[in-house]
Amino acid sequence: MDKGIRRMAGVILMVAGIACDVWLGFGAPNDWDGAARVLRFGLGLAATGAITWGAGLIFWQPKAERSEAADVA
Repeated sequence: MDKGIRRMAGVILMVAGIACDVWLGFGAPNDWDGAARVLRFGLGLAATGAITWGAGLIFWQPKAERSEAADVA
């Protein structure tokens, strides 16, 4: 995948994840009970995963291009 496309996809994924987390924290109804509460927890986990995956897409580096100092850690 091209670097520019991968990084743009990473930025879009991170923005979507942050937007979902902000909505869950400030805008979602707080009176969700039962299954909706589990759904809210799952949405939060998915949004956090999207942020992590987006950062991985932005800063991804193949093993062939890594420096020796990065492999030691």
